Formats: sequence, C-alpha cells, structure tokens
Amino acid sequence: MRERLRALGKNLLLVILGCGVGFGGLELGARMILLSRPPGKSGEQAAYTIFDPVLGWRNKPGAAVTYNRREYKTTVEINSLGFRDVERSVAKPKDRPRILVLGDSFVEAYSVERDQSLTRRLEGLAEEAGCPADVVNAGVHGYSTDQEALWYAREGEPLGADIVAIAVYYNDIIHTVRSRYSGSPKPLVEVQDGVLTPINTPLPRSAPRTGPAIGTVRRDIEGSALKTLILDRLFTGAPRLHQRLAGIGLLEPYEAETVPAELRVYKTRGQLPEIEAAWSRTEAILGSLGATIRARGAAPALVHIPALFEVSARAFDLTVLRYGLTREAWAESRVRTRLGEIAASTGFAFLDLSPALRASVSLIAGEPYFPYDGHWNAMGHEVAARALLSFLHDRALLSCKRLPT
Repeated sequence: MRERLRALGKNLLLVILGCGVGFGGLELGARMILLSRPPGKSGEQAAYTIFDPVLGWRNKPGAAVTYNRREYKTTVEINSLGFRDVERSVAKPKDRPRILVLGDSFVEAYSVERDQSLTRRLEGLAEEAGCPADVVNAGVHGYSTDQEALWYAREGEPLGADIVAIAVYYNDIIHTVRSRYSGSPKPLVEVQDGVLTPINTPLPRSAPRTGPAIGTVRRDIEGSALKTLILDRLFTGAPRLHQRLAGIGLLEPYEAETVPAELRVYKTRGQLPEIEAAWSRTEAILGSLGATIRARGAAPALVHIPALFEVSARAFDLTVLRYGLTREAWAESRVRTRLGEIAASTGFAFLDLSPALRASVSLIAGEPYFPYDGHWNAMGHEVAARALLSFLHDRALLSCKRLPT
C-alpha cells in the first residue's frame, strides 16, 4: 500500500508539474501575442494631413505613411490631387463617365491596400462588366457630410463628374453641428438661400498633434496575459455568453461605458435636441449639395455605410453590453431609415449597403468588417463595390453588358 501511495504521489506531482509547465507556456505565448500587437492608433493620420482654413484639414499631396495596426498593415500614398488614389487628371477621360465618391475613412480606405478599396474595385468591376468608368476616390479620414459638401461646392466642378456618390456613416450626422473633430477645428456649415455657407471660417490653425511617434507605443500587461486574452476574445466574440457567465458569478460583470453622443442617432426614444438639429442640418446640406450636383449635369447618389452592429447580430449584442443600452429604446435600422427619407426629399438615388453586407456574413467567410477596428476589410470593400455597381446599373446610371457574378 505504501508503494502504491508513493507511486500515486509521484504521478500526481508529475501531473501538477506538467500542468504548471503547460499553463506557463500558454501564459508566455499569450504575453508574447499581446506585446507584439501594434497599438490601436499611433499618429499615422498626422503624417499625411495638412491644415486647411476652410475644411479644417486635407490630405497632403505626395505624402505616404504605413498603418501598422492590430488587424492590418497597409501603405497609404496620396496622389497629386490630394486623394488616396492612383494618379488622375483633373479633366475626366473622354471615353468613359467619371464617378466621384465622397466620404470619410471608409472611402479613403486606409484599412486595406489601395487596390482592394471600394473605388478601385468598383472601377475594376465596371471594366469587367463592359461599362468602364473612371472612379475617383475623394474620401478623407474624419470628414463629415458638411466638409464633403463644402469641398465639392468649392473644388469639385473641374473634375467633371457624371455621377457623384456621397457615402454617409452614422458619426457624420452629429458633426454637422460641431465645430471640432478629435480636437481639430472644422467648419460649421449653414444653408443660406440654398447655398452652403461656412459660418466660422477661416478656421484657427490648430497646434500640431502631439503624442508618440509611429510604432513607439509601449504596452503594459497587468495580471495574467492568458486570462486577458481569453476574456477579450469571449467578450468580443460571444458577448451574450459573457453576459450569462457574469450573471451566474463565473465572470465579473462588464462595467458599461458612457454612451458616445454620436451613437445616439440610433436612439428611438428620449432623443437629444442636438441630434435632431444635426439631422435637420444634414437634410439641408444634402438638399443644397444635390441641387449643385444636378446643376453641374451630374447625377447625385446617397450611399449608406452601415456600422458593424447594423450588419452583425454579434456586434449589436456587444454594443448593447458595452454601453448598457435598453434594447427597446434603440434601433439598428434608425440611421438607414432616416437617410432614406432624406434622400427621397432631396432628390438623391439611395443605396443602403446593409442587405448586401449582411448577406455576406458566414461562418466560413467571416464578417466584412474588422471586429476591433470597425472598418471594412477587403471582403467588405468587395461586397460594397459589387452592390454599388449593381445599383448604378439598375438606376440606368451605368449601362453594363453583364454584371459580375
């Protein structure tokens, strides 16, 4: 019996040591993963942005920078027109129509390589479909609808676009009534006698952005790296399960964050006056912009870029948990519904990208967005480009011989 107990003790000790070594290896691996991750943001945009006294900022022609973030590494190069695009002449080509796409970082597309972007894929798909078009990427990170409209009214005419597509993301709405974006001054635009008029320009030159140089951010890890990694994946990938486990005491409950004001455009009850004022101004801006586009002989189109939580049920659950939302008072369809109403009242053809992006979600292919960054991945840009081409063809704005399958 004594020999058996001694053997059992040795085996138990070996099991304990083996488990310790195994968990130690997992902890070391998790720590290496966390320490090797690039920071969420590290000053890339400041490297290719210059001050503009009317628009607030614009891209610097000829500038280049590398984004090295958790979910992607891309190179951004700005052409001579100030766009993240291939080189293009100001005058449009004589043998094909020109499509001008205005928007923010989704259109600028710094989260994918240039040729994977919405505009470049739209141009390539149109060529394949027998309806070649010159597609200009006029997206600028951080721009809201007022800046895009003001730029087009002041500088867009020489490009001679036949179709002008305005891409709207939900955070564009509130910034039409705010004079700063991430600390940088931006224009406030009113519509006076149908004309877009900035009321706070020239803007003051802001102090140069300070912070760590690109790639120098240090990452400190407190406690178990393995626990941090597992809980992060559980919270982001399965928020309802995280909530259930917290409900029975196996995990600490998540402490809800303050709801960002820009997110309140999805609220259906108890709306803030600032949000309603922003919607009214957005409608007035788009009304003036649409009239200007038509007066220049072009066709206006309004494109709704949905947030990740409008496309993914998992992401909506995560948003509800993160901000402690009451589901009855929030609707993920709120923004696209109101944009559709505005498009109808201002004469824009309207494309909601939500159905196409939602249909692309699968267990095998995944989701068309980066789950942490929230921008489209290459799949998202491809889906959006195909949906936009079909939309332009169906509206007889392009005459394609065959749509790509």
